[in-house]
Amino acid sequence: MRPQSKIAKGKELENWIAERLRLTGLDKRARRQIGSGSGNFKGDIWNDLNLCIEAKNQKNFKPAWFKQAERESLGYQEPIIVWHPPNTPMDNSKVFIN
Repeated sequence: MRPQSKIAKGKELENWIAERLRLTGLDKRARRQIGSGSGNFKGDIWNDLNLCIEAKNQKNFKPAWFKQAERESLGYQEPIIVWHPPNTPMDNSKVFIN
């Protein structure tokens, strides 16, 4: 069963990204950031890679996401966006780095 709400779709992509970081060995401790956007860590994925990862599981790509990622990186992390196009496997997600 596919998640239907925006929140559930976002969590699905966040979990997938964290799992891929762990499985590939890039970051064995990567995980979804609970309450992302609040507190000291602003990105959607907690990681040791110095990346502020914003996960977007939405129909249309929005250039404004770059401003959000830059703002949430707080100037000390590299902001990146992972966008999952609709009706495609998670492996078809796109990564954008400024």
